[in-house]
Amino acid sequence: MDPPKLNFAAAAQKEVGETPLREVQIDGQVLLKIIKHCKECMPSLVTGQLLGLDIGSTLEVTNCFPFPSRTEAEDEETDGASYQLEMMRCLREVNVDNNTVGWYQSTYLGSYQTVELIDTFLNYAENIKRCVCIVYDPYRSMQGGLALKAIKLKESFMDVYKTGSVTSELLTRTGITWQDIFVEIPVTTSNSTLHATLIQQLESDVTANQ
Repeated sequence: MDPPKLNFAAAAQKEVGETPLREVQIDGQVLLKIIKHCKECMPSLVTGQLLGLDIGSTLEVTNCFPFPSRTEAEDEETDGASYQLEMMRCLREVNVDNNTVGWYQSTYLGSYQTVELIDTFLNYAENIKRCVCIVYDPYRSMQGGLALKAIKLKESFMDVYKTGSVTSELLTRTGITWQDIFVEIPVTTSNSTLHATLIQQLESDVTANQ
């Protein structure tokens, strides 16, 4: 007897469950939007939504939008969840990727490992199996280099944290250290063919002028 056939959604979910996440690919324009948002709001810390596609071992980030700051939300009496849903509805109407794949946030000198970050991961994990957080540090970036990384919560720690009673004795017994809480995923950037053509043309113009 032939094995039962899976529908497309079930097959995609099965592939996601079996294929480990090995790379986060960010569109170049999305990367610039994240950097711009984080730098413009310094010294305040900001967050935003990541949108894209989960394909095999690669998580593609193709779009993003910022969350309103607390002061803006209080002045306009805007609920965060309603704002998020409305933004995604607008993006869907103009045929732009609106699948949530995680969120981004700024940090101050690498101080991002907090209980709030763990709780946010757990909230996202209820609906999104493989979500990531892109952490950008504008302060360290000013010292040279791009201080940006993609992280996710380790499955073993997530299972222990869900019990609601995380103690040093429990972590010792399960063999979990602070290094086992988050996993860093390699990040690559990509540009569309149109962007790549424009960059090549600009480089040619610069070379010709020299």
